[in-house]
Amino acid sequence: MKMPFSRTRTGCFTCREDGYKCDEQKPFCGRCTRLGKTCKGYGVRLKWQTPQSTPKSKASKSKRQQRTRSNDKTVTAPLTPITPSTPSTPSSESRSSFISLDPSCIVPNDVSPINRYLLNHWSSTLSTMVSMVSAPRNPFLIHLTPMISHSTALRSVLCSIAASHLAILRHEDSLQTLATRYRLVGVSSLRQTIQTDNPELSLATILMLQVSDRLFTMDSGVDHLSGAKAIINQGGIVMRNSSSASFLLSLCSYHDILASVSRGTSPVFEFDGRFPMEGMESMNELTSVLQLVGQISRMRDQEHDDIDARGREIEEILSALDESGDALGDVGHTVQAYKHAAFIYLYRVWHNQGAPHPRALRHAKSCLDHLNLVPVTSPLVSAQVWPLWTAGCESIDKNQRQFVRDRVEAMYEARHLPSLRRIEQDIEEVWKIKDEQRNLIGVDNVDCIKVILRNRQREADLT
Repeated sequence: MKMPFSRTRTGCFTCREDGYKCDEQKPFCGRCTRLGKTCKGYGVRLKWQTPQSTPKSKASKSKRQQRTRSNDKTVTAPLTPITPSTPSTPSSESRSSFISLDPSCIVPNDVSPINRYLLNHWSSTLSTMVSMVSAPRNPFLIHLTPMISHSTALRSVLCSIAASHLAILRHEDSLQTLATRYRLVGVSSLRQTIQTDNPELSLATILMLQVSDRLFTMDSGVDHLSGAKAIINQGGIVMRNSSSASFLLSLCSYHDILASVSRGTSPVFEFDGRFPMEGMESMNELTSVLQLVGQISRMRDQEHDDIDARGREIEEILSALDESGDALGDVGHTVQAYKHAAFIYLYRVWHNQGAPHPRALRHAKSCLDHLNLVPVTSPLVSAQVWPLWTAGCESIDKNQRQFVRDRVEAMYEARHLPSLRRIEQDIEEVWKIKDEQRNLIGVDNVDCIKVILRNRQREADLT
């Protein structure tokens, strides 16, 4: 029998859907944990719709502009009464010293102190965790920073991401509440301006919502990539000859391809490697391997004969990639880790084959060996979740498994991103099921991605 309670909108999605009061424990609420339910997390849910192409009147356009200006005033003013407690809102003196740590951080002068604090945390800390390139060449700083002054939606989403991260670092629920408020403002502003803003601003906002969901939200149920596709198709961004457009499209491609792996579907976009990862020419080789991963995902929708021919072709291309041993730097070792992970993924899609098959074990070991040669402090580690997951799940050797545990733990300690905790739990879940099947019938024909989709009712966080 349901007990009466005053309705709130801050409980987890599972309790809200069931109509029960949620105790709002993080990351999983007590009711879901007690009943063995999948706790679908907290935050804001979005549903992308195809925009109407009907021409708008001048009067409606004027109303949109008025709403946008009003929204700008709301966002740049302090959000009250929900503000972080004293430890989370630094004094003007400490804020000043914090800002000076990163000369590349440019925050609009007209924002409130809390906005400035959050944007500086994004610029000086979080942007370095999501990019494979260190400052001052970090493309997130180079391309997104100038957009902050022109987009309330993007500014609010970045503040939301920063508040979510600070909530973890400072163990303060008030900051998570603040993050939700900023996200709501960002989504509202995006909805009002998506038809009138520069499409690059809207695309940047949508992609940062995607980043936020992958790093901090557990299965928000939102397909941001569909929204990104609509903006790209309508705004002609692919045809733009600008570095910011190249960066945004490369970010789309990266998230799209890895989402195709975690969903077991084909990628949404077909950019064919035109946009190097993060818009950096130095990432061309890594981009080439990532494009092969996307082609492997597309094999799922092909006929048997086509799959066999395509599988042999991709296998040949991967085998031809040079492996220069100790001469490789962080980028080279990451490329090789991706190559060996791609082999594992290829054989799973092509032959439904994984460990304990000798070649799956061989590629898993080689992948982990290359990852081990990249310091956990390297910016390249931000792109190593997928190869670590792929090789880790196929590992049988206890020492290799311990390396995977230690590596994920070290990555979390360096970044404090909730997605890494989920990856850690997911890998342990896969190992448990694989070991049970191997002990029962002598082999394990277990698709790691399908395990998480079935058991966790969500995708694995591979970005």
